[in-house]
Formats: sequence, structure tokens, C-alpha cells
Amino acid sequence: MNDVRQFIESLPYKAQLLVVAAVWVVLFQFLGNSSFGYADTASLFTWVVANYEANPDDSLGYLIPPLIAVLLFMRRDELIPLEKRPWPPALVLLSLAVVLHLFGYLIQQARVSLLAFGLGIYALTGLFWGPKWLKATFFPFALLIFTVPLTAYTDSLTFHLRLLSTQLATGFCNTVLNLNLIREGTMVFHALPNGTKGFEFEVAPACSGIRSLTVVFLLTLVYGYMQFNSLWRRLSLVVAAIPLAVLANVVRLIIVFTVGEAWGGDAGKRIETNLGFVTFIVALGGVMLLGRFLKEPSAPRSEPLPSHPAPVNP
Repeated sequence: MNDVRQFIESLPYKAQLLVVAAVWVVLFQFLGNSSFGYADTASLFTWVVANYEANPDDSLGYLIPPLIAVLLFMRRDELIPLEKRPWPPALVLLSLAVVLHLFGYLIQQARVSLLAFGLGIYALTGLFWGPKWLKATFFPFALLIFTVPLTAYTDSLTFHLRLLSTQLATGFCNTVLNLNLIREGTMVFHALPNGTKGFEFEVAPACSGIRSLTVVFLLTLVYGYMQFNSLWRRLSLVVAAIPLAVLANVVRLIIVFTVGEAWGGDAGKRIETNLGFVTFIVALGGVMLLGRFLKEPSAPRSEPLPSHPAPVNP
């Protein structure tokens, strides 16, 4: 608790920032969404919650604000000593957020307005705490992009990821485990010796879809930010997000197919609904293994200079 108190006390003008931020929130509460034909609400926040509830793959956005707070706190040793002062040039960034919101409002794109809201919050912190704060906190606030619901635009990507994961999983099961599976698109059947079909399983969008990719992509970003300073190492982790997401879901599907072959399709479907943690564990293990491979060299330790005894005058 002392660390939390120290971090909060290092932030000046908190009351003023809260007042201005409250006005910013009120603006988006009453004039945040103009797409009334699709969502009967003027509140941007109500629109966001409705999208999260309708598309669970987007509900990761709920975790982003607390994640940002945690990242800022973990970087407190870097943020506390910063010079924090009012910085009027941040009004330019705030004006850009206002223009972006007006653009989103006019074209009835609440997603654009949601980006504008996050940019405005970031600009307000710079207005009261200065350019050094903006530079040091750019990455945590950039994670606000993960609050934007994007499932409606990712059907094609989701399908190709599902198809690839299904091909790899059935190929492994047939070649290594000799399960004799038949794949038709994202449908998988177990071929019985008498020529009939045993269990059947459809790889749903939740498997190998945008949820897995988003989680792994966010994981690689945060891990790279916390562990590395060099840009190329961070980018290497980000590039690894797609193959890690596919690998995690292939492992998940292999387990489902194996259980379905041994105990029937119903058992496979039941276990599939409870295997979400497998995706996370495999992805986390892959990120940590890659992070160990990319480990930055330790700074060389300076050896103390040998001391010479002072000359003795005869």
C-alpha cells in the first residue's frame, strides 16, 4: 500500500485532471454514438458494452483499463521521478481527439469515436503531467486499441485460422496418433472400422479464431514491453503472435479429438468448452521460451580499479 500511495502522491493536479476527465466522459456519454439506426443509445459506453455482450470475442476489452493501470504501477520507479508539469501543447493532441470524434460521429462509426475517447484521455494526462509523461506512458495507453470491437470485421481471418488449425490437428492425429479422422472444411469426423462415422466435431469460431489471436497478440506486446528494451526483440515477439495462436489451438484440438475418439463425441465437446486455459498456457509457454531465446545481454560489470599503496617517503 505504501508503494501505491507513493505513486499516487507523485502525480500533481489530480483533482483538476479528474474534473476535466469527467467532462470528457460526459461528452461521450451523451454525444458519443450517432448510429441510432443500429444502436438506440447516444452513449458510447452503452454501445461498447452491448457489442461486448453480443460478441464475447470482443469482451477482452473489459480487461484493458485495469491492465493499463497495472502496467503504469509496475513502471512506477520510472514514472515517479519524472518531471510533471502542465504542458499546454498537449491541447493539440486533445484537439486531434475532438476532430477524430467529430469525424466518427458524422460517419456514424462509433469505433472511431472510441479511439478518439482513448486518445483524449491520453492527451489530458499529458496536459497536466507533461511531455515526459506522454513519452513514458505511450505504450500502456496504446493498448486502448484493444477495447475497440472488431469481431464483425474479422470473419475471413477467423475462418482461415480455424481451417489451418483444423488441418494441422487432424494431420497430426492421423499421422502420429493413427486416429483415422476425416476433415471436411472445419468439420471433423471419426471414421470407424466398419465404414461408418463415429463422433463429429465442428471447429467453431471460438477455436483458432480472433479470440486466441487477440489474447496472444496482447500477451506478446505486454511481455515484450516489460522484458525488452530493444525494438527488434519486441517486434519479434509480435510477429510470433500468429504462429503461437495457431500452435495453441492445434494442441487444444488434438486433445479434443483424442478424448472424442476414446470416450465419444459428447465427451470431446464437453472438454472443449473447458479447455480455454490450454490456449493461454501453450501461448504463455511459447512466449516465455521465445523471450528466453531473445534474452538481452546483461550490461558488463565494471571491475574496481586495483588500489596501489601510497609511496612511503624515506
